[in-house]
Amino acid sequence: MIMRRGIIIGIALTFFLSSVCWSAPIYNPATGHWYDVVSSGSVQDGSWNSAESNAMALGGHLVTINDAAEETWLRSTFGSSTRYWIGFNDAAVEGTWVWSSGEAVTYTNWALGEPNNATPPPVGEDYAVLNWSGSAWNDWDHKRGDYFYISGIAELKSVPEPMSMLLLGLGLVGLAGVSRRKF
Repeated sequence: MIMRRGIIIGIALTFFLSSVCWSAPIYNPATGHWYDVVSSGSVQDGSWNSAESNAMALGGHLVTINDAAEETWLRSTFGSSTRYWIGFNDAAVEGTWVWSSGEAVTYTNWALGEPNNATPPPVGEDYAVLNWSGSAWNDWDHKRGDYFYISGIAELKSVPEPMSMLLLGLGLVGLAGVSRRKF
């Protein structure tokens, strides 16, 4: 019974982690951080909020871009034609752009005329997208009529080592066994 429960827990953890991120995180030695593509939910949702929640589930936030060098690295690593949600947003106060990580704004790379909040309230455009027109950012929202599904890029300060995940899994299996044992 313990082995069966351990297998079920292992499968559940695998499905949870695979739904949050799609690949192994990639390390950027210039920033000392790890980066990964995260889902933004179902094709019907695809929201910035879902991508941010998935980034937080991995222990980070959607990426904070601090300078042109980091943005160049992101484009060379994840592609310069695929659009991605980044952590920049003005959801709390229209026109006041902040990073979801809480870091100070030290760099922006808006496309010409952006941000423009082109879709009027109540929808608005409160979330930044990387690779708009291939080289800049745009404010956008998943509720726009011309929206198509995009993922996000998560930035992580650290990544759990495989041994840590193994120990976590074994600990959960052990706890399941102890809770079923009668004294």
